[in-house]
Amino acid sequence: MKKIFLPLFLFCLLTPIGFAQAGVIQTQMSLDANFEIDITKAQVIDNVLTVVFVFRNTSGAKAIIKMNPSEIYYIDSTQNKKYHILKDEKGAFIMAPSLYYGNLELHVEAGKMKLAWIKMPAPDAGVETININLPGALPFEKLNISR
Repeated sequence: MKKIFLPLFLFCLLTPIGFAQAGVIQTQMSLDANFEIDITKAQVIDNVLTVVFVFRNTSGAKAIIKMNPSEIYYIDSTQNKKYHILKDEKGAFIMAPSLYYGNLELHVEAGKMKLAWIKMPAPDAGVETININLPGALPFEKLNISR
């Protein structure tokens, strides 16, 4: 048992990117083809949907990703309802990274990646897939959500 465990442990420790890629639910491209966006989590807990994005720069040069969070939404395809990012009691969007002058802005070096997450109202209990729209990117369609 020890002979198998140690090599497996070292492999897991030394190859985190391979394991991160294994958790990708869906990938889409930006409209300018400078980066790809992976969704690694779309999970409902306590009636809140959390979505985690990985922005991967595929352009070969530094990429700047700018999005207005009020333009980020998902559509519940069973009832055709549109949901936006939740806001806190002060009116700030519940998301990370923090906003620069009201926009989500990520500076990503060539070949690197950055993470972001958002919180949205959960769709009704029977809904299993949603369509997420990010400005400047192809839509994520029929994205499976977990509960």
